[in-house]
Amino acid sequence: MLAGRDDRPPQPPLSTRFATTAASRAGPSPNCKNGQSRVKLAQCDLLGSFAELLGEPAEKVFITPTAKYQLLPKKKSKAIDKFGDEATVRRVRDFLESTKEIPGIKDEGLLTLLHRIDKIDSGEALLFAAAVELPNPILATGDRNALRALLAQEALLARVVEALRDNVVTFESALLLALHRNGFASVKQKLLDSPKPDGMLRLVLKPDMHESNLCECLRSYLREVDSLLRFRELIVGGSESSLSQ
Repeated sequence: MLAGRDDRPPQPPLSTRFATTAASRAGPSPNCKNGQSRVKLAQCDLLGSFAELLGEPAEKVFITPTAKYQLLPKKKSKAIDKFGDEATVRRVRDFLESTKEIPGIKDEGLLTLLHRIDKIDSGEALLFAAAVELPNPILATGDRNALRALLAQEALLARVVEALRDNVVTFESALLLALHRNGFASVKQKLLDSPKPDGMLRLVLKPDMHESNLCECLRSYLREVDSLLRFRELIVGGSESSLSQ
């Protein structure tokens, strides 16, 4: 998912609700695909509009043309089984209805080049190519494999890397931003109340978990892509006390 933004200096988010295009699959080593970060944030009651996170109008939020069909099953029973409960289904549906599809890509050559890069799937290729053409883009994704592949090919894909530098929000960085704005107690309870807890967090997601353990876990997944992250000064290497002010 992409959002256009104006040229104002970066500001911390004004709410605890975040949106992203992908997320970790269950398991110890998250590889993020197919829009599941939105599901996880919705399950934690942290999914609102991406525009609200950025302080931008809702009409500036874009998703891939297939996102709605891939993410939300038509049958209610299947949707509830996938997301864990009816409330999460409603949050995801409301979010999808507030977005627009990415405009057609003008630079087909760049899109073809991105498709040839290992670890960058068709959805991320479309988002990366659109980021070059949209003014002041911000990319929300959980596919760190694609981000790592992009950085590994920086010489070949310099335009894409430059467009995304300081402009990426991931599932983990969204949680760290929520900690910054709303404090540990609030975020902890939302994570504990999730009908389907994230596999990445299962080792630390306990009633007696400490903020430092949660932050360390989240940051460990961001180190390889931190040069691309938006709000990096708030979430990478900061102290727990500064996050939960």
